[in-house]
Amino acid sequence: MTVRTGATAQLQVLSGATYVTVAKVKDISLNFSRDALETTGIGELDRTYAYGIRGTSGSGSLLYDATDSGTREILNHILSDTENLSSVKIVLDTASTNGTVTGDALITATGASVSVGDLISVPISFSISGKPTATF
Repeated sequence: MTVRTGATAQLQVLSGATYVTVAKVKDISLNFSRDALETTGIGELDRTYAYGIRGTSGSGSLLYDATDSGTREILNHILSDTENLSSVKIVLDTASTNGTVTGDALITATGASVSVGDLISVPISFSISGKPTATF
């Protein structure tokens, strides 16, 4: 069994017709959730549930690099007036076709964090619209 590290992961964003890799990703997280809908009826003594709506969201931190087209694409997208979604791809293992999640995302938050003696960090948050495509 081979355990993977952050060195095998990538964040990619669609720029034009091709995905570009965001050069300096400090961390990225991806969360899948599914609502639990209670189906318990009157007179029943135990709660019962059914699956509800699925949601996918994520967040991360990038290191600011003005020469990196992936970072610029994310920052410029939230500042534009477009209603178009960004397509993002998270690759957990660049040596495999498994461990990839792709989806149309709303970049919901970004910015910049600057401290004396530290690197410029760009926090991002996103929500996937619709069902993501994933292989594990």
